[in-house]
Amino acid sequence: MKTNFFDEIQTLPRGRYLQIAYRMRLMDNAVIRSNDPEEVLTHRYQKLGQRFIVPWRKTKGKLRRIILEKQRDLGISPECALKDSLCLKCPTCCLFGATGTTGGAGIEYNLLSRVLGETAISETEVAEVSDYTANAVDEKTLTTGQALMTIISVPEGTCFLNVVTLRDPTLALTSILLDGINRLSRLGASTREWGRVTTELLGFYVGDREVLSTQDLLQSGLPNDFSTNFKELQLLSIDKAYHEVYKQMQSMVDSLISNKKKGAA
Repeated sequence: MKTNFFDEIQTLPRGRYLQIAYRMRLMDNAVIRSNDPEEVLTHRYQKLGQRFIVPWRKTKGKLRRIILEKQRDLGISPECALKDSLCLKCPTCCLFGATGTTGGAGIEYNLLSRVLGETAISETEVAEVSDYTANAVDEKTLTTGQALMTIISVPEGTCFLNVVTLRDPTLALTSILLDGINRLSRLGASTREWGRVTTELLGFYVGDREVLSTQDLLQSGLPNDFSTNFKELQLLSIDKAYHEVYKQMQSMVDSLISNKKKGAA
């Protein structure tokens, strides 16, 4: 399969997309909600029925933190952090975007996210939810007294399918994103004690448009033009990928700043 990756990162999109289909399996109950603790996120689809869902913002937040941790370990932009200290010049900011005016450096440009996501949808319809009552024990009386809250969770064993798209893919960016998906180990709220998850890469496709959605994947399976052999990608070592993207980002940022100064002159 010809991947047609770009060699370098550029500012303007060039109309090429890498789509990655993957599965997430809960190894433990997971708390996936918006705000209300007595809630679990579900959605009724016309063709799929009632399903558990994981909004992309929740998966994206976990992935971004995982990738940030790795680049800090490599000494790359160690001070870059969510959400008001983004540097706008590192591999993580390149992948997920950032707004310069909210960054710690007060930068005057923005970066659009190159990672385009969707809501993850459970492979099976909602059959049951799990609930737990949390209590606080009084140390003197050794009684629980009033319950603090009821925790509603998605049951262990639930599998979610999802499709993520990388706009203007390079081999280095692809290596970083796939490494992040493979290292996703917890999902949802209260991840100190809930939400253990494993991920499985299902297939990928490179083309001039997005051709697969999560709902398509659930209804029809993986299209024939998707490859399941990720070895074809000949990914870079993860350390090399981070350093290559960082170097290219410095060049792109320098060009942005130079052009902005010329325009203001």
